[in-house]
Amino acid sequence: MGKSFKSLLASAAILALCAGSSNAADLEIQEIIETPNYAGTISGGLQYTWTDFSNGKGDGDDDDDGVEFLSVFGEGAALWRATDMINLQSDFAFHSHRLKSCGGCNVAVDQWHGGGVAFWRDPTMGLFGIDGAFGGIDFGKAVDVWRIGGRGEWFFDEMATIGGGVGYHNLDFGKTIDGVNANAFATFYATEDLAIEAKFDFAQFKSGGKTIDGWSIGGEAEYLLRDIFGGGSSVFIGGRYSEFDGDDSDKLEHAQFVLGFRTYFMTGGSLANHHRTNTVDNTNTLLERVPFGFF
Repeated sequence: MGKSFKSLLASAAILALCAGSSNAADLEIQEIIETPNYAGTISGGLQYTWTDFSNGKGDGDDDDDGVEFLSVFGEGAALWRATDMINLQSDFAFHSHRLKSCGGCNVAVDQWHGGGVAFWRDPTMGLFGIDGAFGGIDFGKAVDVWRIGGRGEWFFDEMATIGGGVGYHNLDFGKTIDGVNANAFATFYATEDLAIEAKFDFAQFKSGGKTIDGWSIGGEAEYLLRDIFGGGSSVFIGGRYSEFDGDDSDKLEHAQFVLGFRTYFMTGGSLANHHRTNTVDNTNTLLERVPFGFF
């Protein structure tokens, strides 16, 4: 990937943050609606990925060496509020990344998980909890994946949310790869129906003395369709750039663009209300949303 394209994606994320911050100051604070005992979300969409690999020998740095993936994805989660503050969630996600042009071949990277989150949440303050998942990656080899971690979020009226998490992951496909992962995000509510999010992800993979560091930076805009579909659905569009760097100067780069649709069940009101009284995101960006295949 050229430096200009990386700079363009990074600039877009910064501009999105500035736009959300300037408009959020004029937003009226809306009282959080009553939290339901049960809630849920489903989402799905399409994703385009440009992938480029460099083997550190100077023969893989040209953008012409890149390949394209077209992906479909679906995610769903169900939430039970056990007490006023204690929430238990189960969730599932499936991402299928298919190579776009390979002369009629059928090459795909399928990534999925089934997991859950247990967390304390006050819709006027924030949340903290633990999350975990078991899943798999299929890219010609079957990989078993499990992970566990912790998370926290802080709510600033209805203007913004910041949050993040850390965790441990383990991958097994004949040899074991493990490491730590972390993420941080900021969501700005430009209006009651428009949210703009910037997110950073990091993951480290270690196996047999070899270490690979992966990171991703991206942004997403979500718009609540308040006047149709019962007012509980939204559309979202986003993009991210990610990079995996090995000890031997090998490098794998991805540029992604995402378009999707999401439905919230049992919650209502503004987009901030949905986010703070419904399910939380338990899909790992670098293990699921980005096509895997470095080792």
